[in-house]
Amino acid sequence: MLISRSGFICLLVLVTSVGSIGQALPVLNLPEGPHGTVALNISTLQTQERALSDSEIMVVFVENNKDQYTSNAIQGHYTKDGEYLTFKPHFPFEKGISYVVRTIGNKSNDDYSHRTFQIGKKDILAQAKVIGIYPTANQLPENILRFYMHFNTPMKKGQALKHIKLMNEDGDIDNHAFMEFKQELWSADGKRLTLLFDPGRIKRGFATNVLRGPALIEGKKYKLSLSGDWQDVHGQQLTVNTTKEFVVGHRYRQRIQVANWALDIPKAHTNETLIVEFDRIMDHALIHSMIRIEDEKNKELSGYWEVLKNERSIRFIPENQWKEGNYHIRLDSRLEDIAGNNLQNLLDHFTTEESNGETYQYIRFKI
Repeated sequence: MLISRSGFICLLVLVTSVGSIGQALPVLNLPEGPHGTVALNISTLQTQERALSDSEIMVVFVENNKDQYTSNAIQGHYTKDGEYLTFKPHFPFEKGISYVVRTIGNKSNDDYSHRTFQIGKKDILAQAKVIGIYPTANQLPENILRFYMHFNTPMKKGQALKHIKLMNEDGDIDNHAFMEFKQELWSADGKRLTLLFDPGRIKRGFATNVLRGPALIEGKKYKLSLSGDWQDVHGQQLTVNTTKEFVVGHRYRQRIQVANWALDIPKAHTNETLIVEFDRIMDHALIHSMIRIEDEKNKELSGYWEVLKNERSIRFIPENQWKEGNYHIRLDSRLEDIAGNNLQNLLDHFTTEESNGETYQYIRFKI
């Protein structure tokens, strides 16, 4: 008899476990990579006396040497794909981990078939470490908005403020300097953390600023420290404590002044770099996504930006030689300096300076 389950018709068969005589294993397609699926051919299975759920027909476990078939099942999605019942886990399969697929046999006497599989070998893990803290300058404005911390391996989430401290020159720790989010600000690969100062400690006139004072004071020295106890997603500790020492300078109180930027223009028919000198320290992460070079037909040039001089300048390394002609640098007006000021507005609106209202700004040059 045909049995409807989860919106499709399942045909089931009595299949004996591995090693039983006269019974073949069910047709099972195993994943070839971390993002693959497990697929069971149900077209030749005989019927059962009662309807079975997808997870009763097929389930995937992480192999447990002690009791490999009773560990918690991996969670995922079941779908009907032609003649196959397909399972895709919520998270990709991991390399080097052994998995067990249990498929239904004679349910009346708990007869199952088990197949094991493994995808490649476990990647060799590099020792977890901090590979960069931005901005890199050792003198920063009093109203700096954020730090970026780069790691060579994905770090455990929800741990940042337990392991990151801001200390002044007297050794006092400010436990309220940074914003605390339910979900920390990580890049998609888990290797870059955005550490955001509480804007209420930056903006003049805000209650938090009045109550606690600014997080940083001009002329004072500070130390940003990361504990070596912090672990990556593989359980490896950073081991070494990392610190960034800096002195605080004056605030950035004016909108970014593109007119004050300087260009070092390359020669035609060369692969020389184009250098742009900023009027201040710019946001490291936004440079790569918000600055483009285009020709006179508005076609973007192939190449990449390299950040120089403590984020105060950049150079464009072209993929091809420069041709004679007119060019322009297109700047997204959301491009920010390290105090959160962009080409349109200031973060601290305690000023009479008005927005210019432009989506893009351009710096034009000729080769």
